[in-house]
Amino acid sequence: MKLYDDRDAELEPVPAQLARVARIDVSQLDARLAGARFIGMSDVDNPLTGDHGATAVFGPQKGVQPDQIASIDAALGHFADLLEPALNRRARDLPGAGAAGGLGFALHMLGAQFEPGAETVARQLRLDDALQGANWLITGEGRSDAQTLHGKAPFIACQHAQAAGVPATLLSGAVDGDALPRLSEYFSGCFSPAPGPITLDTAIREAARLLTNEAEQLTRMKYGPR
Repeated sequence: MKLYDDRDAELEPVPAQLARVARIDVSQLDARLAGARFIGMSDVDNPLTGDHGATAVFGPQKGVQPDQIASIDAALGHFADLLEPALNRRARDLPGAGAAGGLGFALHMLGAQFEPGAETVARQLRLDDALQGANWLITGEGRSDAQTLHGKAPFIACQHAQAAGVPATLLSGAVDGDALPRLSEYFSGCFSPAPGPITLDTAIREAARLLTNEAEQLTRMKYGPR
């Protein structure tokens, strides 16, 4: 696939050029794609663009500044405006199109069938079997916020636990305070192992100790002292 600007000069296929694309040539796509079957696994159901899209939701986690969101989102939308008719497929609003910075959109455009990644892992790990007779499930991730509830692994684990009548507690590297009301609708407590303001280097270096200490304190709270 090749990208061209409004003067028909070929553009390098990098994000900074997306807004300049005027034409997309798909004539050289490998013919074997038509007979290939792709399966994508995604833990999120976000569309490509918009308020719940890749840039608005995930961009700030990856370093996108607030004043950059609109322009990057518009560039993705512009690219989709050209690619969808070129491949005769509509995908920007499909669940998971906004995953991995828009990689989900690319897979959808190749006709991929999507499965929830966390559900696949839960099935392979036989999570439901493990929950039988369990008293408590502790789950977590690097940073939990409102998009955790869009199908990410901790939320899927929580849903399985609830179905088994088992309370689920969230223990993540960081928890967005603004998202606590929503998260608390599902989790029996949401916690971070950081004892206070610490540097990223310290958090990484001391991760095992911090998690161990917080898990112990959670257990003491639930079951009392030894």
